[in-house]
Order: sequence, then structure tokens, then C-alpha cells
Amino acid sequence: MDLEGESILKTIKMAGYKATPQRRALVNLLLAAGKPLTVAEICQVLQREFPDISSDTVYRNLRLLVDLGLAAQIRAGTAYNDCFEILTEHHYHLVCLGCGAITCLPDCPVSDWQPPAEKLGNFQVTGHSFEIHGFCGRCRQRGLNKGGYHDAS
Repeated sequence: MDLEGESILKTIKMAGYKATPQRRALVNLLLAAGKPLTVAEICQVLQREFPDISSDTVYRNLRLLVDLGLAAQIRAGTAYNDCFEILTEHHYHLVCLGCGAITCLPDCPVSDWQPPAEKLGNFQVTGHSFEIHGFCGRCRQRGLNKGGYHDAS
């Protein structure tokens, strides 16, 4: 495991959780993937090494990573299609409402925007997330962007 993976596992331990072999494998997979993965994709890979691991166990461990601020959950239409990735750098996503494809944006489209202090009241901003929802080229060619679509969120 690389230094980044060890740092993530150290954070998990400091939060009072064990760095189980399954958690180690999950962190390694997310770091190596280089793209957001669904629970189904993660299970497919992890079940090669841990045949009895369930999607519920994978999801609980992903939620732990998200709750500890180590991973991000990207909403892709339905919870079934949500994707997860390790937070290695701050970035943003284009999310296709037709097929659920996720594309990472190289730059923050709102990095220079700061809400006026008087509008925030006593609220302290600690971060932000940003997703753009729409239809990818393939889904547009299939006509999925033509009426009749209703976002479930």
C-alpha cells in the first residue's frame, strides 16, 4: 500500500475503527481506480478476494470513508447508481442523467465565487461540492434528453 493509502488507514484507526483486510482492499481499489466507482463495481472486484463480502458491507465501509471525510459520494440519479471515490484532490463532476456516466472536471467553476459575508450571517463555510447534471453525447444521440425525463432527486 502506498503512502496515501497508509494515511487513510491511519485516519480510520484514529477514529476508532479497525483497518480490516476488506477496508484495506477497498481503499486500495478506490485509489487505483482513478475514477468514481459504483457499489456494484466495487463488489465485483472485492468479491474475487473476499467471496462472502456483501454489498451492504461495502456500502457501510464507503459511508464510513465519506463520514470521515476521506471519500466522496457522487449522486448519479438513484442511490443504486451513486459512485464513490477517495478524495485525493478537490474536483467536480458532470453527471449524465441518462446513463449515470460521471466525468471529472479539471477546474472548479466556482472557485473564485465567495458569498457575501452579510448573507452568511454566522455561518462558516468549510467547503463546497459541485455537480453539473445533464446528458452525455451518447444519451443525447439516443434521444434521452427529449422531454419525459424527470429528475428523481
